[in-house]
Amino acid sequence: MAALESALAADESDTAAKITLGVYYGEKGQYAAAEKHFRSALRDEPENANYLFNLGFVQQKQDLHAEAINSFDATIRINPGLDRAWFGRGMSRVAMGQREQAIADFEQAAKLQPMNPHPLIELGLQYHAANNPAKVTEVIRKLREFDPKATKQLMQATQMTMEVKN
Repeated sequence: MAALESALAADESDTAAKITLGVYYGEKGQYAAAEKHFRSALRDEPENANYLFNLGFVQQKQDLHAEAINSFDATIRINPGLDRAWFGRGMSRVAMGQREQAIADFEQAAKLQPMNPHPLIELGLQYHAANNPAKVTEVIRKLREFDPKATKQLMQATQMTMEVKN
């Protein structure tokens, strides 16, 4: 990576190098360094939804949830079909205590990727926190259609012990 850093220092217009370094540092858990490179890439391509999503992700990892929400908002504005941006924004909203908005984000993420269990698990957890067992049961039924392991995980997390019938 030192060679890539040197090459980038010699040619600051190399957006691919910026993104490669951002991903590298993100994977190493060096989120501030990753954020620096994603921000630099966004100066080159400010309307790139993937770069904005990556920025939001590393901000989230640093517990910079308000900033992450802003990055995910921009991502969604550019590419409203990017389910992971809705999910990421929902996770940051949960961290900030914005349950109702988080529920809406998880619902949209689940709508965009109906076979992805992660937004459904989070949706069920938020319904549980909001003391809405009917909605938790609805989510469990949906999960049960395609992911028994995630169903069990959600049932254990919400202490739902009743038999869920189709």
